[in-house]
Amino acid sequence: RIAVARTSGPTTACRNSILNVILWFVMLLRTGGLTTDCSGRSAARPAADAGRWAATLRYIGEGFMLRSLLGFDWRKSKAHLLLLSKFLHPKTVDDFAESDAWKTVLGEAPKQAIRRFLNEGMLVQADLSAQLDYKYKVNELKDMLKQRGLAVSGRKGDLIQRLVQADPEGMKQTVAGLRILLCSEQGREIAEQYVANEKAKRSKVEQQVLDYLQQRKFKEASITVASYEAEQVFPRGIGIGWKHYNPARDMAMLNIIFSGKPRILASLSDSHLDKLRLVAGMMYLWGTNQCKEWLPPNFETDLAMDNDAAARMFVFYASHQISLADYKRSGVVKQVEISATQDSCNACKRIAGKRYKLNEVPELPYEHCMHQMGCRCTLLPITK
Repeated sequence: RIAVARTSGPTTACRNSILNVILWFVMLLRTGGLTTDCSGRSAARPAADAGRWAATLRYIGEGFMLRSLLGFDWRKSKAHLLLLSKFLHPKTVDDFAESDAWKTVLGEAPKQAIRRFLNEGMLVQADLSAQLDYKYKVNELKDMLKQRGLAVSGRKGDLIQRLVQADPEGMKQTVAGLRILLCSEQGREIAEQYVANEKAKRSKVEQQVLDYLQQRKFKEASITVASYEAEQVFPRGIGIGWKHYNPARDMAMLNIIFSGKPRILASLSDSHLDKLRLVAGMMYLWGTNQCKEWLPPNFETDLAMDNDAAARMFVFYASHQISLADYKRSGVVKQVEISATQDSCNACKRIAGKRYKLNEVPELPYEHCMHQMGCRCTLLPITK
């Protein structure tokens, strides 16, 4: 092991062989395997050694020995860079320590990764102001200011500074026992560069997807988004197989979005509709409810709803059309019931709770809806 660790860079095959041997050894120990006495005969492991072996296993399990042996460089790990970037703002170790999700993507316990950051000077203890920023909300800071007869105006940073200047010892007592960490100057430089690089990558991919949508290349648009998500430390959604993604449903949704004309948007010009279709496609593919970044500056409509809601109407329209088609194909669903939200407009409430045959369902989003958030009615399948 020493010989390999001292080489300039063991090959992948060599690293994998070493890893397999170590993992085999760990599994043997974990299953209560055998030790060998001085005569070479197998013997049961002494009970007294159990504690030492357990500690060794935990140490190996944290990944320190394996990563040190195999020349691990966390600067090449997106998961570790993402974790470091979280400390651009005050955080504690406990914010990540018990997270199985972080442990999975890091390949080691979050505590071990954070300990490495500390050992290498990437993280430092946060100062008093940062600790107060982490622990208290604005209304709590204002309460403390009132108790001290101090002004409560200004932003959160102003409130904290006022408290620290007026009662530094008292403020220290309020955060006693907390170990809040922040990026050091060096750590901040690395973390901010990572964040900037990721933002640039996202922007580039978004532009590519936008271009595909403008060219009506819906399959390419869907696959591009899926490829991007597959590369993320924490991909969007739960249980979505981004690495082997099937774009069929996306293509069906986008075809309806770009060809349909929801009646609720009937008053808009073709130019306005085309712009909303484009951003609706982006909102759908990226799973967001906001479209401002993809709309032209000063884009306005004469609708009661805002631009985000108007674009969502295209997404809802396509979704309802596909759901209705699925119900018809099923042969099981005979009727649907319209469900409205508690704060739906009166027009939507009038159709809510009613059941309709599949060929008599009112178009959703409902054309007479006047809510500022647009129609949010949904279809509930009835099988009886």
